[in-house]
Amino acid sequence: MSTSTDDPFAFIAGEQKPAPAPAPAKKPHWREKLFSKDKRPKGSTDQQIEAFLGPTRSKSVSYGADQIAPPRLDAAHRWPSAQDVLNAASLRDAPPPVDFTKPPFKSRRKGLKVKFSNRTPDVIGEGGDETDMPTMEISLSRKTAQSQDPSELDDLGDRQPKLPQLRLDTTFGDKNGPAPQQKDPQKGLNAEDWKPVLLQNSQDADFLMTLNLGDKGSRLSFRASPESHSFAQRIRDRMQAEEGRALQHRFPEPPSPAEEAGVQSPAEVVPDSPSSTYETPPLSETEPSPPENPFRGPPIPPHVDRSPVDRSPETPVHPSILSPGGSTQILSPQTRHPIPKIAEPDGPARPSSRDNRDTSRSPHPPKISLRSIANQLGNTAFADLKAYMTQFRGTIQSSAEDAKPVAEISLSEWIRAAAWWFLRGKKQLEAYARSRPSSSGTRSPQQSSIDSAKQAIIDLAKALWINENIVPQHDEVTRYGAMGIDALIAVASTTGNVQLADLLSLNQAIMNHLRSLAMSIKRNNILVAISSQGESAIPVDTSVWVRYPSFAADVSAVLSGAAARASLVDMLGKGPSFVQMMPLGDTNRYFSYGSMFVHVYVSSSEDEIEQLTMPCVLSIIRDRADWYVFAAITSQNELVNVMIQSDRKKGPTWDSVDWQVRSHSIRVKLPRGFDLDVVFQEEDFKNIWNIVQYTRKTEAGLQRESGETIVFENTLKSFQYMDPGTPKAFPPEPVERCRLRLFEKSVTMTEGTGNRSMHQGFRLAVLTSPKVKTLSSVRHVLGYGTPIVFGLLRGEDGAPALLLKVKEEGRTRSMLMSFYELEDRTTMHSLLLAILPQDREVKSPEIPIRAYTIEQPADRAAGQLAKEHLQFPAGTVSVIDREHSHVDHGYGPTVLSEHLRAFIATEWGSVTDRINLGPGELKLGLDINNRTGLSLYRLGQKDLTVSVADNLILPEMPDKLSGFLQTAMTKPMIRRFDFMSVQDLHIFQRAVTGYKVLFDSVASSFAISRRRMVVPITKKWESSLARIQVVRRERIVQLVVFLSDFHHGKCMNFVLKGTDTLESFGKAGKFGVRIVDAKFALPKTEDDPASDFVSLDTPEYPMEHDDISIAFDSEADRTKFHAAVPGSVREPSRMSSLRR
Repeated sequence: MSTSTDDPFAFIAGEQKPAPAPAPAKKPHWREKLFSKDKRPKGSTDQQIEAFLGPTRSKSVSYGADQIAPPRLDAAHRWPSAQDVLNAASLRDAPPPVDFTKPPFKSRRKGLKVKFSNRTPDVIGEGGDETDMPTMEISLSRKTAQSQDPSELDDLGDRQPKLPQLRLDTTFGDKNGPAPQQKDPQKGLNAEDWKPVLLQNSQDADFLMTLNLGDKGSRLSFRASPESHSFAQRIRDRMQAEEGRALQHRFPEPPSPAEEAGVQSPAEVVPDSPSSTYETPPLSETEPSPPENPFRGPPIPPHVDRSPVDRSPETPVHPSILSPGGSTQILSPQTRHPIPKIAEPDGPARPSSRDNRDTSRSPHPPKISLRSIANQLGNTAFADLKAYMTQFRGTIQSSAEDAKPVAEISLSEWIRAAAWWFLRGKKQLEAYARSRPSSSGTRSPQQSSIDSAKQAIIDLAKALWINENIVPQHDEVTRYGAMGIDALIAVASTTGNVQLADLLSLNQAIMNHLRSLAMSIKRNNILVAISSQGESAIPVDTSVWVRYPSFAADVSAVLSGAAARASLVDMLGKGPSFVQMMPLGDTNRYFSYGSMFVHVYVSSSEDEIEQLTMPCVLSIIRDRADWYVFAAITSQNELVNVMIQSDRKKGPTWDSVDWQVRSHSIRVKLPRGFDLDVVFQEEDFKNIWNIVQYTRKTEAGLQRESGETIVFENTLKSFQYMDPGTPKAFPPEPVERCRLRLFEKSVTMTEGTGNRSMHQGFRLAVLTSPKVKTLSSVRHVLGYGTPIVFGLLRGEDGAPALLLKVKEEGRTRSMLMSFYELEDRTTMHSLLLAILPQDREVKSPEIPIRAYTIEQPADRAAGQLAKEHLQFPAGTVSVIDREHSHVDHGYGPTVLSEHLRAFIATEWGSVTDRINLGPGELKLGLDINNRTGLSLYRLGQKDLTVSVADNLILPEMPDKLSGFLQTAMTKPMIRRFDFMSVQDLHIFQRAVTGYKVLFDSVASSFAISRRRMVVPITKKWESSLARIQVVRRERIVQLVVFLSDFHHGKCMNFVLKGTDTLESFGKAGKFGVRIVDAKFALPKTEDDPASDFVSLDTPEYPMEHDDISIAFDSEADRTKFHAAVPGSVREPSRMSSLRR
């Protein structure tokens, strides 16, 4: 938008009358803006644009006219003053809205136009609302920038955008601008050419210490980095820097190398240089921030000064460490002032603080990392250890040559001896470390401990002497030519010489372990302790070869393991090598759990063998593909080579081991009637006992126990176990590929009707993958006396997951299992709830219900009222049972059924009610007033399963359900169903009881005519309302009656036979049926709650022989009743019954 003489609508503004100068407008209040009744726009679009551009014209808009002066960069203030605003307002009167129907008016501002400024915008920050930099810091940066000299601002503005001159190792993106001027490194940097940076605030400078120094050409960003330069990390670095500055007030920094050389730094002329004040460069290009060095004290950050500090000749010097190049190098930068920069041939120089380091020795300082520092320290420790061992080399060599000629010893024997002495020396050093004095220093180390440590160093010296002096010069190695060990291993592997490759790999492993052990020796000052004790009177053992007794060929074959291998032709020569029998640590195939030196004796029950001791090393290992732990017993030579493993065909197993606890030994049964006695030290015996017992117990957790059946097993994608208690039985973080097995527990009950299996919940066992070194396992019983609290979830990658919660010992443990397939999770969940039909099982259709309740009946003897434990809203019920077939006991297929169960499901939980009952243990009840109501009564139950969704229940619900399930094991309970229709009730009743409902209605009266004992007079017992059912199973038909307002009982049932006689009668609009001379049992009048229910399996013995009269309100009900019951129907007789 512009206003100029070229504007075609300029004539409109030309005819406008001049308006009086407006008064200074008062700033509108926010309430006036929000609640003003005048909703019309305050001005036209031109006015709004003019009002928007007006406050910024003084700095971002240039005009073609001479009315307003261009903005000055050398102004002391950033924003225009109040007078400038008033003056500008008088020149900025906006015209009224344009109306083309009116004559044009003359504009007062000819020649003016609006355009975009050519200057680069001032960038005051980056990130917008997401920036981590506080607004106070941004404001201080702007004020600092305004306080600079205008010429300096112009000079900096011409070279690059208006980013703060932070002097970081980065370039600021203006590629079209001229490159910064370079100075000759030999000439130095002139003080008058140096430009102070814009950042002068100490807090801002501290903030810069946390910034990521990017590569060349990268932009400066204040955004949080997801790596080590997160916001929290920057805060920690800032706090560390402040603590360092506080310390440096007391300990001044040493002079820089340039000062020591007598060269005056050009930056001394400018004391306020942030390049010297806030110098915190990283140690290398690949490490943005220097990691903490664990081998020395905490670094002291540079001291922040505002004025030059006179350096004293007595300034302390920081301790130096070894640099990668072999010379000593100060870890923290020592320079305090910028030095001449060296121009880069591939691009312009970067105004980086890293260029301010001392580069007098080389243009690029050496890159120092934590790993290189550790390597240097390790090399130093190893060199010190080798220097100490040098004094024993001659004696060791003489001992080795005296035992047997060196040239006649194979490479395998040498490396076997090296591994032997390394393990022995390491074991003795560990024992010395455990016996060291306390940290308080009140006890002095015993001489015996120092002697054992010295002997350990000598044993390590034997291994080092073999590896350095024997192995490289051995004939089996030199025949391949002069090459390194790595190249020789590659050649041996390529040519198929696997044995040589394994031996040389073990040789390298020994050397690497010696280097690591040297660091521990130096850190614990073991060499210093040995030297401080002087020469001991106890002689040291420098022998290389251990002497073993000689045995007959059959004994040697058994000890070496050849007898077990020779039993199978395909196993001949395929036994484990000593590299596997004597591991130094974890290998690609085995995990190592430590080694211990033992004394071994061989004996036989048939032949008397002299008890000769054989020093051996026992290594505890485990295959990465199995949970079974092995024990490898081997000697220094090839005499003993016994492996306790899992296959009886390959050798002894742990079942072949007898533990001798009192003597701290074990007896291993070998082939051909030989026994191997292994004697341990007490501590070693405890260790192997604990390891073997724990691993065997852990593995046994996945095996089926007595009364269990494996119903599900799976390899989980991940498993996470959350237990608030200590110690932790399982790692708290998710573990991949754990093995899961679900066992169904059951108990066999023996009764008069035979044996019956009863469900006792599930046992869930989870074991870590054998590829994990530390075996962990959990096992819990689910669904037995406690509810199954579950959750169906999704993992981070969308994998189906199942959450299970169990409460044991007062603590709630959570198990989160992620599966690879959705079908696996569904299968396990269905098995826990027992809703999945098994082999030869059938499931009924889901029957809708209005409500489901489990309540405990009232106990009148104990004075306890009825209590409702569980109530479900509307849901469904289904019945699962084995396919019905002929049974021998004669009670029907639903009685004594181990598979019959009812599954009730609702929105937030489910109940699996197993109806595994004997004859007469299930009782039926019907509601008279609610025809869709049915109740089941049963005694205490131990196979009831209740499951609830974790996210849909209250936190206290699982505890309440646990109490209810514990009570249900011993107390009788009543299940009450309310179905949607009578037909649904009949379907469920038939599925549970096995009886088909032939007739179901409500009678208006039910009467029993009882004859008196002496006189022929009858007395009627009558009920005004009764629920009548006629049910049939096979050929058995029963009449079931539930009575209301009947003082002689609540219910009764009896069998109807084909010989029964029925008579129809009518009276007062009622349609009645009389069962003549019915055989039945009177209702019970006891206080037992079971008297309100009937048992269809075992009806009461008929003791009464009287007439029963039933009256219906409709003839249709009587007709249906006649059709349902057996027997003959006759017209009513005018004569009374013969018995009357």
